[in-house]
Amino acid sequence: MVIISSVELEPGTTYTASELRDIFDKSRAGRGIETLYDDNDNRFIRLFSKEASEYGDDLDADPMRYVGEKDFSNPAGDQVLNRGNGLLAESQNHDWPIFLFEKVSNSPVKHFYHGRVQVVNYEHNYRPNKDKREYDFYLKTIQDSPSETASRANESDDDLAPGELRDVNPTNRKEPESEEEISYTSNKESQAVATNEHENTVEELRDTLEATQWECHETDETDLLALSDSKALVIEVKSITDSNERKQIRKALGQVLENGYRDVQNRGLGDRELILSIAFSETPSDQFSGYFDFLQSRGIEVLWREEGEIKGLPESTEQILG
Repeated sequence: MVIISSVELEPGTTYTASELRDIFDKSRAGRGIETLYDDNDNRFIRLFSKEASEYGDDLDADPMRYVGEKDFSNPAGDQVLNRGNGLLAESQNHDWPIFLFEKVSNSPVKHFYHGRVQVVNYEHNYRPNKDKREYDFYLKTIQDSPSETASRANESDDDLAPGELRDVNPTNRKEPESEEEISYTSNKESQAVATNEHENTVEELRDTLEATQWECHETDETDLLALSDSKALVIEVKSITDSNERKQIRKALGQVLENGYRDVQNRGLGDRELILSIAFSETPSDQFSGYFDFLQSRGIEVLWREEGEIKGLPESTEQILG
């Protein structure tokens, strides 16, 4: 599946069913309240609503009202506080991420993402038209990325402005938007392993590059910005596992393109030959070999760390390491 802290969703965006499947690496189970676990056994909840349904959610209210699920052993009877309903009620005592979606199209299936929410209250209310009691859960949206809010308080009005250029020190870096930022206390060991893999790869790259033509730096966004007299090399490093490889490749591509613009073009280094590269903590699996050849032919170099050495596509190592 995924590391839930690395899931990237934009509130106010409509996603197709296939896009959600790729983001969560999980198809819908067909229920309104879905409780799931990520690769590190962190629980998270997905809520699905639709305008025309038997439940009558009110997502325009403040707070939003989300109606619980029926008792599947007695659909005509009162709703009970078990299964999904019980977890929503219990979520008030936990920091489980809750993602709220609203179905807005049937063909193709599309869901509008309201954002992450928290349960602020719930009531067991009588419905005269149904002659039964249903649970009303009252929801408030919360900031999807709390740490991002704090960091942006110190950013300039132009969030693509180049950051401070400094010597590479991976042990002091805060890797953005990746599995290294697992924030759940139950995952400290996994977090340490992922972070160490990232740091070791950055250090190995730095040492290898500085032994050739490059002078290495880092910024708040770029893992490695290496400069020579006529070239600027931007490297985005990702630690990978069998379960997150595809997602990490996608992230690396988006970040290296943006960082090339931010930390080279906007830094006034646009007269230098720009080299973009993605690098991984271990040898990628063979299923991506054709894709990497395609990327390299389009100007994205591919490197990886293997047994304490920096290797990569032959064309990439020739271009970067000489």
